[in-house]
Amino acid sequence: MIIVTIKKEIKYFNMKKNILIIGMILGIVASKAQDSDSTSRKAKDTDSTIVTHEAENQIVVADSTDHKVLGDKPKVYKNGDTTRIRLGNKGITIVKKDGKTNVQIDELKKRKKDNEDQEEDNNNNASTYNDFPKFKPFHEKDHWTKFNPHWGGFELTLNNFMTKDFSMNLPKESQFMELNAGKSIGVDLNILEYAIPFTNEQGIATGLGLEFNSYDFDSDTNNIMKQNGTIVPKVKDKNAGNYSKNKLKDTYLTIPVLYEIQFPLGNRRRPFYIAAGVIGGLKLGSTTKAYYQLNGNDVKDIVHGDFYMSPLRYGFQARIGFRKIHLVATYYDSPLFQNNKGPELHPFDIGIMLVNW
Repeated sequence: MIIVTIKKEIKYFNMKKNILIIGMILGIVASKAQDSDSTSRKAKDTDSTIVTHEAENQIVVADSTDHKVLGDKPKVYKNGDTTRIRLGNKGITIVKKDGKTNVQIDELKKRKKDNEDQEEDNNNNASTYNDFPKFKPFHEKDHWTKFNPHWGGFELTLNNFMTKDFSMNLPKESQFMELNAGKSIGVDLNILEYAIPFTNEQGIATGLGLEFNSYDFDSDTNNIMKQNGTIVPKVKDKNAGNYSKNKLKDTYLTIPVLYEIQFPLGNRRRPFYIAAGVIGGLKLGSTTKAYYQLNGNDVKDIVHGDFYMSPLRYGFQARIGFRKIHLVATYYDSPLFQNNKGPELHPFDIGIMLVNW
């Protein structure tokens, strides 16, 4: 009887012990869960920098880049009805149109970092990602991460001649070549551009272009022509009226080799830059044009020929620009005409690039 009573007491004691242990475990779990929930709410209250809520079909985005969300700084850009948010490797697009709001989340791919991004990453421990395609605010900031030269484009120039002594006052034997500088306008079409980068801000620029030069003669009595192996004045008829057009035109295929250095000054896409180097040319054609009236009739005297012009030439070119302003100057060390075939004149031009690509 005593033994049975002892067994019951032991069994009762063991059951109480088990209940006590289970209760302690449940208490610890509940305490941990409460701490975790409190920490989670605290993180949301202190770290979250993007709050969205919907009221009357509107989504309001509160942006504060002074704090981080999950270790990353959010970047918010607005463009009309479109708001885009970049957070780490996530891209959020919010579009409001016709009373409706659409939200899209994209996965962004990692891209190669440039020096500026790398420095930012070192400070903020953030990753750098490609941004939304065809979205200008992202595209402008992150696309231009490599050396981008300023050769390709469309240019207008003023053409003129210079003596070997760098004088624009032509000697007497060459005065029939004097130009009307205001009408001697050239066009440069720099079609292809290729870069050999040294860093993100400097490198070699080369490519392929077309140069259309127009030399409008100042004389109202002559153009030019070939005679006895040299270039001489081509005098018009004494009864002819004034020239309405009197010029020499040529076309060259050009190839530059320019060293360019850039200073972003807060804008990597349109930095301040300077470039200088050599430029070569291959002549594709040349023409003289003389329009006037003779005995009441319109005369158009157009002659295609080589006019003993240098088939190959080289020169020096300098460029400077900032934002949308691009200036260019070129001097050809090769003379306009072949040796002993005409006056020793050196073409040069100054101009502005209207379109850069």
